[in-house]
Amino acid sequence: MNTTKKKSNKLFNRNYFLLWQGQFVSRIGSQVYLIAMIIWIKESTDSASLLGIMGFIGGLPAIVFSIIGGTFADRHSRKNIIIFSDLINGILMLVLAFLFYFKAESTSLVVIYLMFVTVITSIIGSYFGPAISAAIPDIVHKDKLASANSWSQGSQQIVTILGLGLGGILYVLLGAPLLALINGITFLFSAISELFINIPQVIPKKAKSVKEQFRTYKKDTIEGFKYIWERAGLRNLVLTSVLTNFFSVPIALLLPFYIDSTLHVDESWFGYLLAISAVGSLVGYLVSGLVKLKPKLKFILIGFFIFIDGLFYILLGLFGSLFSTIVILFLSGFVGGFIIVHIQTILQITTDTKIRGRVFGFVGTISGALIPIGMGLAGYVADITNKNIPVIYLFSGLAIILVSIFIIQNKSIRDFLQIDDSDSNKAAELKKIETKNLGIEEVRLNLTIMEYLKQRIKK
Repeated sequence: MNTTKKKSNKLFNRNYFLLWQGQFVSRIGSQVYLIAMIIWIKESTDSASLLGIMGFIGGLPAIVFSIIGGTFADRHSRKNIIIFSDLINGILMLVLAFLFYFKAESTSLVVIYLMFVTVITSIIGSYFGPAISAAIPDIVHKDKLASANSWSQGSQQIVTILGLGLGGILYVLLGAPLLALINGITFLFSAISELFINIPQVIPKKAKSVKEQFRTYKKDTIEGFKYIWERAGLRNLVLTSVLTNFFSVPIALLLPFYIDSTLHVDESWFGYLLAISAVGSLVGYLVSGLVKLKPKLKFILIGFFIFIDGLFYILLGLFGSLFSTIVILFLSGFVGGFIIVHIQTILQITTDTKIRGRVFGFVGTISGALIPIGMGLAGYVADITNKNIPVIYLFSGLAIILVSIFIIQNKSIRDFLQIDDSDSNKAAELKKIETKNLGIEEVRLNLTIMEYLKQRIKK
């Protein structure tokens, strides 16, 4: 069992600051690396299908391992999970840098190792993500949780802006080998920083035998699934996110080809446009953390923003000018940032720390279930349509609009999103909402039974 001191009321207390600054540094390296690898693959192969395959094999392990990762984060030290995740990622990147330096002429070897790294980092992320999401509410006071989520997501967008904006330039100046090396170093720095974090957590007693451990993991995993499935609002929201994520995949994946065939600008604009979208997300995160909204207005805005995000994708397909693309990607980033912060905060507030890792693991698994398929399919469709990206964007946007209409009119989702996330006592309100209809049915059943008994007595 691991016990710790009471959480500080300060947002940037020692634990949160160490976690935040470690992630800040490693994310800079990761974003620059991401741009470098996408440009390198496009220059080396000119294949949209390969990019789709990379996305597919990267997303597929997350579907399987996020479930296990969430349970693992509830039964083991979240601090150790976070540290070892960054450490392993750092080592993988250093090996990649070695291959770039000494085996650069063997493109096929580098591509194969990139696929291997993509799979392993995806598996690691399946453990790392739930551990981070579950840990933040335990190192930050509940009154600061929305601000903490805003800062965490906002800082991620800051480094995304820096990384994406500089990624293309740094790729030209430094090359893929050095950028892979820098990424590895940033991961190792993050791991060292996280050594000094103190994360409050009660760790369940470890089962004695392997068989008992398996039964325990199975029980805990089923418990996490049941938590989501028995709450209609959360369940329906997660299931609809499967579709929104699936139809959003082609936008970023095919952007390098959209830039080339539709916008007719050089490849450095890939990083610039992603950075512009990240700036929009940053503004959305900051607004979400600073502006207090009434529950009903919050739901209205979330539903409206999902609808308008689909409209933005349609406009990308229709206009095809550089200026319109800049405006659309900024606004799309803003609405996405707003939605993420509010939904994540509601879920953290309404979920007990003992089961939080499992819940976030399942949410990540279910909501991302079709992303790998979407990536593989988007790359294939792009190639067979001779890179007709505007048509693919139009179809994706229309599909998201249809999903948003369902979200807006669904009562269970509306009730879930209207929970007041500023008050932890509202967790009880969630249970009340989800069991309200059940209670009505129980009353009707009891009345029916009483009437039947009454008739039997008369006879």
